[in-house]
Amino acid sequence: MFTTEKVVSILRACGLVIADQRRLERRPGRYLPVPSGLHPRLAALLQERYPKGLYAHQARGIEAALAGHSVCLSTATASGKSLVFMAAAADLLLRDPAACVVAFYPARALIQDQMRKWRELLQPLGLRWGYIDGGVGMRERLRVVQEHRLLLMTPDVTHAWLLPNLTEPPVRSFLDRLAIVILDEAHVYDGVFGSNFAFFMRRLRAVSGVRQCISSTATLGDPEAFIATLTGFTPVVLGAESDGAPAA
Repeated sequence: MFTTEKVVSILRACGLVIADQRRLERRPGRYLPVPSGLHPRLAALLQERYPKGLYAHQARGIEAALAGHSVCLSTATASGKSLVFMAAAADLLLRDPAACVVAFYPARALIQDQMRKWRELLQPLGLRWGYIDGGVGMRERLRVVQEHRLLLMTPDVTHAWLLPNLTEPPVRSFLDRLAIVILDEAHVYDGVFGSNFAFFMRRLRAVSGVRQCISSTATLGDPEAFIATLTGFTPVVLGAESDGAPAA
């Protein structure tokens, strides 16, 4: 184990001058009960998995989403942000047998990485999901859209394939019933990529029934303004001051 003293001795042995030292104090977790407004089956699953309750920002984020607000989670890395949008999606799918959700990930690798988390939450509830990225063949895409109410997608495929196929009945039906857009790793949508995504979101809103956006990021300086500009939705922001996750 590397103690502070050992790190300092190594640095000095390398001839490096330490200009300053800061100590980040340990922070215990802050918990709140699983929101009572969740669908009973989902609430029971979360209470079983998290007997101490949810982190404060998770509980408040879910409550805001259940109230119909768009939400931006801007808390530390590994603070459990994904549970908020996954719970909001699962709650909607359980309550409304027609509603649809799309979760955008900026890269194919992120979709593959996050599927385990979606599976762990959705499978016990009997909910299904599908994904469409550049690796899914053209012939398969319509079937995936037709058979699933939750889609994990990359923005480029949605822009290049989904929107140009509005006359296809499965696509038209999915977009008409689309209620929630999830945007993970929102901070990567900057520069030209961000401008293109902002225009894409306006087109998506124009041809769908989406009414809510739930986003997550760990590195935005002004998340409310950024998300509002990017998506057109002004979110309830849960930032560092709301972070209930413990820190060593």
